[in-house]
Amino acid sequence: MRFSRTVYQVHEKWLYTVTVMFAFVLFNSAFCEVRVKIAKGILKGRILKSRGGRPYYSFTSVPYAKPPVGELRFEAPEPVDPWNGTLDATGTANACVQKSEMYGNEDCLYLNVYTPNVTDDQKFPVMFWIHGGGFSMGHGSPEMFGPDYFMDKNVVLISINYRLGVLGLLSAEDEVIPGNYGMKDQVMALRWVSENVANFGGDSGRVTIFGGSSGAVNVGYHMLSPMSKGLFHKAILQSGTPSCLWSTSLPGVSRERSKIVAKLAGCARNTSRDVLQCLKTIPAGFFADVHEKLWEWRTFPTILFSPVVERCDSGRQAFLCHHQLYDFRQESFVPAIIGLNSAEGGMKVVALYNDTSLLYPEFRTNFNHLMSIIMAYRNFTLNLNEIGRRIFEKYYPSGRMEDDSHFQTLQMITDGSYLHGILGTAFKLSSPVYFYLYNYQNEYSFNTLFGKCTRKLGVTHGDELTSLFKLNAINPRELNSMDTAVSKLMVDIWTKFATSEIPTVDGTENGFPWPAFNSDAQKREILHIDSERPSIMENPFEEKYKFWNDLPMLSNLNKIMFENVLAFEHHNNFAKEEL
Repeated sequence: MRFSRTVYQVHEKWLYTVTVMFAFVLFNSAFCEVRVKIAKGILKGRILKSRGGRPYYSFTSVPYAKPPVGELRFEAPEPVDPWNGTLDATGTANACVQKSEMYGNEDCLYLNVYTPNVTDDQKFPVMFWIHGGGFSMGHGSPEMFGPDYFMDKNVVLISINYRLGVLGLLSAEDEVIPGNYGMKDQVMALRWVSENVANFGGDSGRVTIFGGSSGAVNVGYHMLSPMSKGLFHKAILQSGTPSCLWSTSLPGVSRERSKIVAKLAGCARNTSRDVLQCLKTIPAGFFADVHEKLWEWRTFPTILFSPVVERCDSGRQAFLCHHQLYDFRQESFVPAIIGLNSAEGGMKVVALYNDTSLLYPEFRTNFNHLMSIIMAYRNFTLNLNEIGRRIFEKYYPSGRMEDDSHFQTLQMITDGSYLHGILGTAFKLSSPVYFYLYNYQNEYSFNTLFGKCTRKLGVTHGDELTSLFKLNAINPRELNSMDTAVSKLMVDIWTKFATSEIPTVDGTENGFPWPAFNSDAQKREILHIDSERPSIMENPFEEKYKFWNDLPMLSNLNKIMFENVLAFEHHNNFAKEEL
């Protein structure tokens, strides 16, 4: 059943309020500047225009925590100190340290606020964006995630930077180097929102966190975290959840990788405390480059560091107390939109098929081992040959992998790396879940970002971002008319979810309600977005999900996780600080 979008125009009177008393909001129309007073001081922002020509206020490069440098490296973030005078919030903040010829800076804990309203006359819902990038790349700057599309709506949009890679996630899985620093940065930013967003016309009681790829995984981790509880009220997970195997690791894996990092840094010591003090003296560039030394196969770099379980009886706040693959049901969850793109594996297929030498003979002759790296189950089982055989027979029924078999490879990676974990999370959540499949082919595709593959690979990982943000850094061109229509649809749907109790299939106030995926186990329905006229369809992925869920390793995952978690807890209860 397909639904037409309601055509309507909303005429709003734009009010400029000049409040001099207490310097709460100071507006300088001559220079298109605006000043807002928050808890730590005064910010100077500027006035820009949305896609539809609506004025909005922009505050960028706003510090939310102290720079995590020196003794604060590998520590939980600390609140930023107050400043004197007026802080310029019109520039672009440093990205956090990441691999790209040592791109970024450790002084990177900044956020951006975009709002159509800085007065007290009304409070708008808040949408808090967490960027992706495999936990090791990316930033939340307006050059990458321009707010132009969302600022046509009555929401406050916030994007953030947070520590990445080794600097954000190194963990010895003990009390000294517990890890999750980047996740705790995000919690600090959410606390900043709770304390300050009212000064930007935002409602701290209506916060929706959303993210794409590893950013979506982060959103899922916040749904599990005791630190994040009460700081947000809805969630949107785009193309990733903590149930995706690439987003997690078994207890003990991070500890072993931390040992390797310490050794490569020349910091191998007898105790975690000595290792930590040594690592705090190492130049930041080392941590950007060290990933490459740990990759097992450069064609498909593995996500090496991800959020970990901490001890929750250590006397200081822990971000994560339970492993999400072992028990995803025990928290009280918020309503969530969860979904994926129809050809998520496209970007990986680009890497594989750009150069057929990767297929002949390396990948084709070592399928079982390399498949475990691509699908990220390498550390979850020793039964690689049996699992590899089943996967090969399922997706290559002819018994041969050829240069023209890219579509089968695409489906294999999409199903195993994304669909299984994302759908699994939707099945597990007890709160209302609204599931979508994004199947609209934009003129610009992320498939072109990582190679010049001319094969038609479909709607790949990240392609939905083109419909949500002005991606000036990678695609500065304006959207064509059809892309614009789908973009407006997506923004309408996302903001309708953030602003009301019941989302609709076209994002309009009186549109057809979007049925919850978990409201009726006999008829699970999803929203299919393939044009400006979305449709509701029954879940088409049951057979694919069952195949991956029944694999020898995955079908025994709860048992594996139970045994490993018990071993991990026993180790942490009795081990000293030895690394």
